[in-house]
Amino acid sequence: MDMYPWFWEKYALTAVRYPELFDIVQSDSAYTQFTSAIGLGELLEKPEGEDLQTDKPIESYTIVCKNTSYGRSVRFSYETISDAKKSSNLLMDTVGTWGAKVPITKEKFYAKFFNKGAYTAGHAVFNNTITGVVTDSSGDLIYDGLSFFAATHPDKVGNTYANYSETNSLSHANLQTIYTTFTTTNNRDERGEIIDLVPTTLLIPPALRFTADAILNSVLIPGSMDNDKNVLSAIVQPMQWHYLTDADGWFLGVPKMGLMGTDREDVMLDFWRDETSLDYFASIFTRWGGCITNWRYWYANNIATS
Repeated sequence: MDMYPWFWEKYALTAVRYPELFDIVQSDSAYTQFTSAIGLGELLEKPEGEDLQTDKPIESYTIVCKNTSYGRSVRFSYETISDAKKSSNLLMDTVGTWGAKVPITKEKFYAKFFNKGAYTAGHAVFNNTITGVVTDSSGDLIYDGLSFFAATHPDKVGNTYANYSETNSLSHANLQTIYTTFTTTNNRDERGEIIDLVPTTLLIPPALRFTADAILNSVLIPGSMDNDKNVLSAIVQPMQWHYLTDADGWFLGVPKMGLMGTDREDVMLDFWRDETSLDYFASIFTRWGGCITNWRYWYANNIATS
């Protein structure tokens, strides 16, 4: 942003969520490709005088994360610029409004990973194929061939796990149930072995703000006459995101885990004048991308499947 300080003056979003949720890494090519880590098994006891038992590596997943180009251009007639009375620099002032559109475009892009994450047929936002360059074998789904949020994510030893519930409204009881599932059922790696997995964030649309506040900030269980202690008080932090499209959908997860964003090229602005028409032109161009690297760190509820 330092390159065009005047460009970002009109950038007035109150909260930009995507860098809080996604692990943003710098990319130096058209795409990033890597093999997800499966890891070796636990150590085994070695009886005295016997050989160490051998471990067998498990085939892992290949994950592709492409960078997509975004941009636009605008044309001003010579007469428009020449006759402008209300602005000392109509061209620069108008182009400066793109400064607010860049983060909005990114917010909408990264929100699709949540809004479209339960689509049973997948969605193009998950497809990281670049025609003629690299093929994403999972297509419109994530690396394991399923939706980001699904009921049957497989591990590599025959078990399946769910990180999606279609009819769980946000309530004290449902949050407690999903939190328990997150920490005691889904806390397994690809070998089915226990890992430390604890959610820290309740991601919600603005419509669920007061519901979340009552659940997380009450001393006693909200709506109960039993005077029981609220065991969910401050157990996770609520985070509102205006770009979530399901008004009653909610997510439990760990920010920057399982979600990768890439920055390939920062904003580039260009200005020129056509010598034939005498008209003025401006353009903007930038590149970024995103992908899912591990479904385990997020659990979705009440979002659309198509």
